[in-house]
Amino acid sequence: MSRIDSLQTFVSVVRSRNFTSAADSLGVTPSAVSKQISGLEERLGVRLLNRTTRSVSPTEAGQMFYQHCENILESITEAEKLVTDFDVTPRGRLRITAMSNFGRRELARMFTDFAQKYPDISFDLHISDRPLDIVKEGYDFALRLGSLEDSRLIAKPVAEQSIVICASKEYLERWGTPVKLEDLNNHRILIVANAEYARINWLRQFEKDHGFSLSSVERKLAVNDIDLVYEACLAGMGITALPTYIAERHLESGELVRLFPEVDIPVRSIKVVFPQNRYLANKSRAFLDFITAYFDDPSQNN
Repeated sequence: MSRIDSLQTFVSVVRSRNFTSAADSLGVTPSAVSKQISGLEERLGVRLLNRTTRSVSPTEAGQMFYQHCENILESITEAEKLVTDFDVTPRGRLRITAMSNFGRRELARMFTDFAQKYPDISFDLHISDRPLDIVKEGYDFALRLGSLEDSRLIAKPVAEQSIVICASKEYLERWGTPVKLEDLNNHRILIVANAEYARINWLRQFEKDHGFSLSSVERKLAVNDIDLVYEACLAGMGITALPTYIAERHLESGELVRLFPEVDIPVRSIKVVFPQNRYLANKSRAFLDFITAYFDDPSQNN
């Protein structure tokens, strides 16, 4: 067998820690695997594996050899993909995860547009507020807000999430328009419970930055879903803080009215996160290009 075959066999044995399991994954007999490993060790003049009756494990030399073998096999796979994927219409399946505070409605619009542009790409979209290990759980991409600390991942910023304080026209007609931040004491406040920017903290930050006292805000609705808060705001239930990509079209139509435009709320970066692979298939490159253009072109959000 070729050197590449022997490297693949060795990697399979190290990963499975068992000759029989490695043989099953390769579609050969255990004796063939054992013979190939013995031949590899003989050719290299070094023992690569410690063998027991129940399992095998790499020696110190074997562990070092294994790491290089993985890189070699990965490079070969990438080279093959690069050629076979060249100038081919993007197709296949993507697994993508996003947090609910991004906005389910916005995600629905985004992926509807993506599906229309790339009909040969299917996708599984998983919404979760639990931080996921996308490498371990096999996701191609994650949509994230804020910082990222994982050296195994690449985080590509595609936009900034700006926040606007707003209320419906109907709410303001009924309850009056707050002119000063202190006036919020007398208003109903809607809070997205799982979004840092929209908790009661944004009011506390105003206190600190603008030197006024917010004694209490008791008439508030706290919900752990941004879309429900968004609907409640449109329905006239109260004042809230929303990402501009959710509120913008309603601000333009007059359904929502922006309040306190002079007050700045720190923006957070919207990132597309993916594993550090040296090669991206056409379907993955298509998604990266699409989502970057989606946020660059505001007309795509309407």
